[in-house]
Amino acid sequence: MVRILSISFAVIAVLHGLIHLMGFVAYWPLANVPDLPYKTNLLNGQLELGAAGMRGFSLLWLLATLGWIISGALLAFGRPAWAPLMLGAALLSLVICILDWGVAFRGALIDLVYLVILFVVFGLRVQPAPFPAYTAALAYPAETAPIPEGLPEPVERFYRLTYPDGRVPVYHTAVISGRGTLRIMGVTFPSRYRFIHKTGYDYRHYFESTFYGLPVFKVNEHYLDGRGRLELPFGVVENDLAVDSAANQGLWAEMNVYPAAYLTDPRVRWEAVDEVTARLYIPWQAGEQVFRFHFDPQTGRVLSLDTMRHRDAQSGLIQWTAGGILVPARNGHPAKEILTATWADEGTPWLMLETEDMAYNTDVSDYIRQTGP
Repeated sequence: MVRILSISFAVIAVLHGLIHLMGFVAYWPLANVPDLPYKTNLLNGQLELGAAGMRGFSLLWLLATLGWIISGALLAFGRPAWAPLMLGAALLSLVICILDWGVAFRGALIDLVYLVILFVVFGLRVQPAPFPAYTAALAYPAETAPIPEGLPEPVERFYRLTYPDGRVPVYHTAVISGRGTLRIMGVTFPSRYRFIHKTGYDYRHYFESTFYGLPVFKVNEHYLDGRGRLELPFGVVENDLAVDSAANQGLWAEMNVYPAAYLTDPRVRWEAVDEVTARLYIPWQAGEQVFRFHFDPQTGRVLSLDTMRHRDAQSGLIQWTAGGILVPARNGHPAKEILTATWADEGTPWLMLETEDMAYNTDVSDYIRQTGP
């Protein structure tokens, strides 16, 4: 739907630009244009330009034509530069139409519509400020554990690459913060987030989606003692098995930011599939849930993980894929620089996050039950 609107927006922009070409033809002049009769004055006769001045004015029409057509083409091909170029074209076009109001007022109305839309577009491009760094004191002593024997081949390769000394940190808690984008009802908002984990058991999510850097939506999610609760902009969802199931999967998927946790929890088990794929079984109530991990055959890194997951309380199971780019250790801990989440029936990520701050093994027993950042 958004793509169709973008194409329509681009086509109208190009057509609007071609109409501006008439002003260049009429005022150079190159031909007689009935809707734009030649004259040498503007502002209903109050501003006399003469023949040379009107030629200069006609070049502004040509410049606006080029701006509308090029920006429309860039939008159609998904190039980010379309917006500033179209803003310039719309402002120039508005000035032209005001100067020639008697015959061009309709164009001014179109320009105003585009300027309103561009105001929204630029508002959705402004990233919020990051949350302050989380600085709570450590509550657990530093400890490590050996990489266990008998892991599937791609899993073994990944952990040996990530932890070359053969030992992995033990994580009891994690607080992960950053910024990115979150799609809500078809609109992609810049956002900032904080995840608080009791590793393998509980979490709290806090999102702020923003417009010109100011919060317009706030999302508080809790998964505590096996029960999920979502405080969303349009209501609260809780006491639902599908929500609880999806929350447990979300917790374990996010732990891929600190993947050592998959080796130090005795409830977890890996199963081989082939040389680039393995299954991870995680605890869920009295049974298990399963992720499929995909590894890069050249680098050994995790490319993505997927699982069958509920999108909401009403939906059935849908394939959900989390992707990311694992970057070198930060403060001694591996980190995901970019995280994405995609529903199979949507095809594009509804969530894209960049990890900016991480704190491990602090006391979150109270913090995980609060709301807000």
